[in-house]
Amino acid sequence: MGRNAQLSLWLFWTVGVSAAVFATFWRWQIERQYRTVALVLDGNEVRTLHALTGKTLDELLRELKRYGANAISIPAELLSDWVQKGKVKVEGNLLFAHEFETLNQVRTSLNRQFGWDLPEPKRIQTGWQLPLPSLEFLTLPIHVGLAKDLAEKARKVGLTTIARLPNPTGLTEIGIKFWVEEIRSIGALFVIFEGEEVFGFRTLLMQVADEFKRTNCQIGILELVTQKGDKVLATMLPERVVRVHSIGSRELINFSQPELVDRFVRAVRERNIRLCYVHFPFHIKGEPLAIAADYLSSLRAELERRGFEVGVPLPMPQVSTSVWLWVLVCLGAVTTGVAFLSLFVPLSSAQQFRLTILGLMLGLVLFLLNSIWAAKLTAFGIAVVAPILAIWLGAKQTLKSGSRWRRALMGIATCLGFTILCGLIESAVMFDHRFWLKVSEFSGVKVSQLLPFIMLVVMIFAQWFDTSELEFSERYQVARGNFHTLFETSVKWGQAIALLFLLAAVAYWIMRTGNEPGVGVPMWEIKLRATIEDILGVRPRFKEFLIGHPALVLAFFFLTGTHLETKIGQWLTVPAIIGLSSVMNTFSHAHTPIAFSLLRTFHGIWLGVIIGVLLVWVAKGFSAARDLQLKNVSDAKSKPAQAKSSRD
Repeated sequence: MGRNAQLSLWLFWTVGVSAAVFATFWRWQIERQYRTVALVLDGNEVRTLHALTGKTLDELLRELKRYGANAISIPAELLSDWVQKGKVKVEGNLLFAHEFETLNQVRTSLNRQFGWDLPEPKRIQTGWQLPLPSLEFLTLPIHVGLAKDLAEKARKVGLTTIARLPNPTGLTEIGIKFWVEEIRSIGALFVIFEGEEVFGFRTLLMQVADEFKRTNCQIGILELVTQKGDKVLATMLPERVVRVHSIGSRELINFSQPELVDRFVRAVRERNIRLCYVHFPFHIKGEPLAIAADYLSSLRAELERRGFEVGVPLPMPQVSTSVWLWVLVCLGAVTTGVAFLSLFVPLSSAQQFRLTILGLMLGLVLFLLNSIWAAKLTAFGIAVVAPILAIWLGAKQTLKSGSRWRRALMGIATCLGFTILCGLIESAVMFDHRFWLKVSEFSGVKVSQLLPFIMLVVMIFAQWFDTSELEFSERYQVARGNFHTLFETSVKWGQAIALLFLLAAVAYWIMRTGNEPGVGVPMWEIKLRATIEDILGVRPRFKEFLIGHPALVLAFFFLTGTHLETKIGQWLTVPAIIGLSSVMNTFSHAHTPIAFSLLRTFHGIWLGVIIGVLLVWVAKGFSAARDLQLKNVSDAKSKPAQAKSSRD
């Protein structure tokens, strides 16, 4: 069964890759239809602009809509705000108002939120009055509902209303029903949350989810900012989730208008953001309405230039991996894992075949038990093993016959091609709208970057590449001898300092990796990113085109050289694997559209390869200059000897 079984394993991997390519195309078709974005105004800021401009609220809303806005958030109103504005007055434990509807709204909201039984407002000479249970009640942040007057005016001019819910003090199950009725009363199509907690956190999230299911509202989840309970609620309502990007007032002052527009557009293009919650840049001096108009019109124009439509976004289609697609894609992932295992364990072809079948059955069982965790585990596994296996397969190409450049290019193409195909498998195992909306996400980003790096360093120290033709028992014996020698060798001060610098660089790299980096990005790098993105349309990762891929080109060129050059080439694969791991990390970002990930990877490759080829030419020029210098020195020494010999 030997050779036939080996061919079967490659056939299995090809089937898995083919299924991944099919899933990639399917996902691209879905994502290209999901391109409608809403520009949402903050209701409270609209009122501020109303006060600053002196225009009527109706006129202002019409103008803002004409400039590009198509939705507005409707805030919840506090009873204390009504008192401060003079909408109601307090005397003793009585509330007074000129209109019956005002006090009746207070009465209704309190009765329905807390189960009280306040009487109807009583008519008096100067208006209406409503008794309250206690004066201390007025010191609490008691909400009276959503701002219906603002919602009514917004609907009249054609703006979509979005309910902005607080997490009220003393919320009960009765209160949840009240707020859901408030959402319906303003005709809201979306709900977003105010403050640091989502509505119903911490003990009523299940009841909130049940009530939201009875509405037609989508649930806005903020990116980059964690609101307590948002992940839990999103998990309960994955079919209702829409991703929201907002630049808070504290952060807003650090950006110019073009930078604000650029940030929103990048969020929409790169991270499936479909609600842009726009705060007015009041920190920019000038006529407020003119600044707001220019901001909104610029943002809308740039989004439309990028192929997006400003309107009311529909929910992301509910898509999940079918059993048959999972089995086929998982086949590719399992085969990759078995090939990786065979680098370190002596497996016959028959054993490899059996392990593939066993791994496939285990993957199917995990999928049937919990498809999300099955996808996370499989994606993590292939993200770890693919870069190592890619280096190994590429290095094998350098041992074949042919010119030096031909062998080097074959190794580079094999390494990068294999990594991209494994990236498609990684993306395909997360073929689920919950990953695309970041309700669920890839787990272990930093570990998946660090493990291949560590394993490759260990392999080089163990001379695993050099001993590939030996039996496994002999290879492990050589590895033990190398590590025994390494640990017995005394460390010099220079080596210790170099090691500390290396560890610091690795720590910085890992801290910069992931969805929530441990260190900030310097301003010069942000501006450089924007410049590259303006030129290429999609910004490649610095780790790929400046570090990983140039090192990869150098590594495979040196691997085709002398014994000393081969050693240098092996160590150059260490920075090279950073780029390969970064490619796998790109495909692990399931909330980034797949076409964007592919284009980012492509730009990283061609830029990195060009830089790498230039570095090879520099290295060859340096080597030629060194050889010429040595030849001149040798000739200079030999001339006196020749002269003496001729005299003799």
